[in-house]
Amino acid sequence: MDKIICLGKNYAAHAKELKEELPEKPVLFLKPPSVLIEPKHQSTLKLPWERGSIHHELEVVFKLYKKNIIAIGIGLDLTLRDLQKELKDKGHPWEKAKVFKNSAILAPLKTQKDFPNWKEETFSLFINNECKQSAKITDAILEVNETIHYIDQFFPLSDGDLVFTGTPPGVGPLKPGDHIKMQWGPIHHEFTLQ
Repeated sequence: MDKIICLGKNYAAHAKELKEELPEKPVLFLKPPSVLIEPKHQSTLKLPWERGSIHHELEVVFKLYKKNIIAIGIGLDLTLRDLQKELKDKGHPWEKAKVFKNSAILAPLKTQKDFPNWKEETFSLFINNECKQSAKITDAILEVNETIHYIDQFFPLSDGDLVFTGTPPGVGPLKPGDHIKMQWGPIHHEFTLQ
């Protein structure tokens, strides 16, 4: 893997909840592989709480090979929300709010053969057994194949790259002790924050 490619504002309702204008096309930004973590099921995960409010963003994730999707899954794109707002207000890039240790959390991936109806299935995030985010990939602004084509216009795609496809509405703050459950068809992954 060379990079993690993230789409911002690929769900209209998420842009609306942030009180931001919906762009003509989703925003693209990168995260380095060094921020990726694949926590074991029922494990604990440490986050840098001292850096400010950390918000969850549940997303469908694609793994690419020769510009094709070879595996699918779900993950969390974490954001230091107060820092992001401060940087945006100043017109500065906001990578500092997106690139920090464990800021890209990934559940185990599945092949499309193992999860054939993935486009019709709802993916959900539960925090302390309360559903916070829930959507289908078909709710996104860009259709699946259009997503890859759009990214390819701007970034060279490498085998193994991951694409975080954007988050539906319902983002919010996390706190130490939160129990996280990510669920999508056969994918069911849980861990606790510390």
